[in-house]
Amino acid sequence: MIAAYLNKPPTFRSDMDLVLPGTGANANVTLDEVGQVVSSTTAPFASGGFNPRVNYKEILMSRRVIENASEKTSIDPKRFGTPKIRLTEQTSILNIEISGRSQEQAQNKAWALYKSLQEELDRLRTDEILRRDASIKAVLDKYRERLNAARAAIIDFQQRSIIISGDQLDKLMAMLSNIEEKQLYVKAESKRIGDYVHQLSTDLGVSSAMAGQAFILQSDSAFRSYLNEFSKSSASLSEYQSRWGLNHPRVKAEKARLDTAKEQLLVRSQKLVGPNAAHTFTTLDLQFNPKRAQLFSDLMTAYAQLQGHEAELQDLSLSEAMMTDKLKVYSREAAELDRLQREFDLAEAVFTSAAARLEASKADVFASYPVVQILTDPSYPTSIASPKKALAIAAGIFGAFFITFALVVVCQRNVIIQAVLKTH
Repeated sequence: MIAAYLNKPPTFRSDMDLVLPGTGANANVTLDEVGQVVSSTTAPFASGGFNPRVNYKEILMSRRVIENASEKTSIDPKRFGTPKIRLTEQTSILNIEISGRSQEQAQNKAWALYKSLQEELDRLRTDEILRRDASIKAVLDKYRERLNAARAAIIDFQQRSIIISGDQLDKLMAMLSNIEEKQLYVKAESKRIGDYVHQLSTDLGVSSAMAGQAFILQSDSAFRSYLNEFSKSSASLSEYQSRWGLNHPRVKAEKARLDTAKEQLLVRSQKLVGPNAAHTFTTLDLQFNPKRAQLFSDLMTAYAQLQGHEAELQDLSLSEAMMTDKLKVYSREAAELDRLQREFDLAEAVFTSAAARLEASKADVFASYPVVQILTDPSYPTSIASPKKALAIAAGIFGAFFITFALVVVCQRNVIIQAVLKTH
């Protein structure tokens, strides 16, 4: 047996050390007004349920890895052999040994085994990512349908309603607030001007309407000529009556002239401002009283301003009523639009977060299968691993000792049996 052992073909062993980094990675991505995505890769040794080194040991000894390594070295899988793997306690190191018939073959088998391991890990990682992506994309399609439905609901509502944006409601409220503020201002101005018109009318003894009529008559050239004729005739009649009696021809002629001027004055005043007006203004000769004329002008101006403010108040009140009615409609539609917009924002946030999580998961390729780094390259054997002469010599010595001991026992069995019987 020793001779057969020493005469078998020599074998060489190449060993290498692999290490699994034990750090984890965390990533936190915040999308403004949308949401956030948290991507984390836990350390492979953080869980006590399994040890990734044991997983990698089984992967290294799996049929797929062995067959792949045998193809790389052009060796039959049955003759390739199984590597010996040792796990160093309290470390993340794997020690791998593989035998070969030559130094080069042993080293090549070690490299082939390492490359096959990496390829198998890449295949497993790719398969995991594809399966995970398919699952997330299926969920993402549902989120996309929900997002499209929310967007379509907003578009349909905007087409049916009079409000398409929440800014319209804000602008309408701002306009309504401005109208209310303007109303307060116009009312205050109207009250101030009204008090001024009332006091000025009281001081002048005429109403604003009468003052207006006076200005109309005084601005008419025909009326002024008739009024001038009436004034002259009245003065002349007074003078003639003081000289002569009522029956004097000159007095009668002047009285007829006065009546004619008065009649023409009445006709002209009725034509300009209506009936029964001339007798009111025959004594209001503004042409010869500038201060009184200025007061009449102020009264007319203030009265015109008062009328303008009242008209403006009516317009503002009408605008306020219209905007109030519109605000009621806008409020209802804005509430519905706001609800649809919140649903759309929620659907968009969920969809964006899922999409970002999908992209983040693609970068996390080492979550289930940690990266493997080669700590020491496959060694180039410098000595024969088997057969070993020292082992053969030791085996020969032990074998000779046990055989000799067995022969002695067989030859001296009677003596040994009698000695044993005597002792009992």
